Amino acid sequence: MNLIKEMEKHLPIPAYPLEGLCKTLRKHGVKVNPQTELQITKVFDSGDTGGIICTILEEKGNVFVASLTHLRIKPDHPLHNTILMYQKKRIKRLSRKRYR
Repeated sequence: MNLIKEMEKHLPIPAYPLEGLCKTLRKHGVKVNPQTELQITKVFDSGDTGGIICTILEEKGNVFVASLTHLRIKPDHPLHNTILMYQKKRIKRLSRKRYR
């Protein structure tokens, strides 16, 4: 996937968690809100099922990962528009699959 290669060139990538991801992280004891800046430090392709997965936190021996669709990229980042297009296409594709 070309986007993964591009993202790897720009690591770490600053990103912000969407509310659903915040709730999940808080359940695991991570103090976070939608304004908390996280760093994407690794990216990998989990296939059609999970899409692009990002390592966002590594603390106290725990590694937290999230789908790229659950993150908001800083608007001034060089890959912002490319990632936003990926997110929109992925969400649209997932919603189509859900209603088949």
